Amino acid sequence: MACSIGIILAGGIGSRFGADKPKQYCEIFGKEMIWYSVDAFRRSKRLSDFIIVLDEDEMANGRIEKEYDAKTVLGGKSRNESFKNALDYIHKHFPDCEKIIENNAACPMITPELIDEFLDLLDEYDYVNTAYKITDALGSYKHRIADREDFYLIQAPDAYRFELLYKYFDESSTLCHPAHQLPLTAKEYRYFDYTDNYKVTYPHDIQIVEILMNNRKNK
Repeated sequence: MACSIGIILAGGIGSRFGADKPKQYCEIFGKEMIWYSVDAFRRSKRLSDFIIVLDEDEMANGRIEKEYDAKTVLGGKSRNESFKNALDYIHKHFPDCEKIIENNAACPMITPELIDEFLDLLDEYDYVNTAYKITDALGSYKHRIADREDFYLIQAPDAYRFELLYKYFDESSTLCHPAHQLPLTAKEYRYFDYTDNYKVTYPHDIQIVEILMNNRKNK
């Protein structure tokens, strides 16, 4: 089986969340939000290993590494710097890595089955994006008219052929999504079937995620 590595981005401070700690450490059904990503990555049948990217304080105290028995990487001053640190760690410690998948710790709905499906898709595609069709009217700061059919939304997780991404990814880029740095010839798969994904941004989002998790259990 090809070497595949997961990345959990957990270095954000969650300034919009307004809690006394980063939102990834707030609880959902009695477990830290980050636990759900760790659990899914650990139960994946396709992943060889995974790493967690942390802020300086969490990296220094060593709690996440100890409690979750996981490899940790120090993040940077920006998302791109943090992601590049993760890529460099993989390049150094997993030289045979062929595929990677990343998830934001604030997106706790991820499942091991979804991880495995994304990694399998990389047998045929260069990268996989979690995609959503835009159902509302779309505005533009630069143009009066914007056709929503020309656009789609992107959310974590996303997966890549590692060698291709590592070659082109530049942490100093102003582009905020890794796939946007790939050449236009790279082959994309847009995954539209992850319908109950949700990113926690504000405190009330915790309740929404708990509803979604209950709905998933009751199906």
